[in-house]
Amino acid sequence: MKFIGSRDIAVTVESLEKSRIFYEKVLGFTPNNVKEKLVVYDTGAISLYVQELELHPPVPSFTVENLAEARTHLEANGCVVTKEWKRSLYFRDPDGNVWDIIEP
Repeated sequence: MKFIGSRDIAVTVESLEKSRIFYEKVLGFTPNNVKEKLVVYDTGAISLYVQELELHPPVPSFTVENLAEARTHLEANGCVVTKEWKRSLYFRDPDGNVWDIIEP
């Protein structure tokens, strides 16, 4: 499995309305994608995904060259894929932290 970078961070929030005030008014981020419970901000080096749903720690996201090979490698080493969506998948490390890997 070869990592080629990291470009996304996802955070969950209780109130998207309150969080938008913080990220847009306080930090000065401009939304580039707005949905009912999700706002994506392009902060320059990374995209910040702010999503209203059950709270959990931020999810680090890394880009890999080949998602299928990465999945095979992870599963061969005891990782359980918890969610797969389009060109990304989520898995947990031994301490229960959620990680996201994506294919460009």
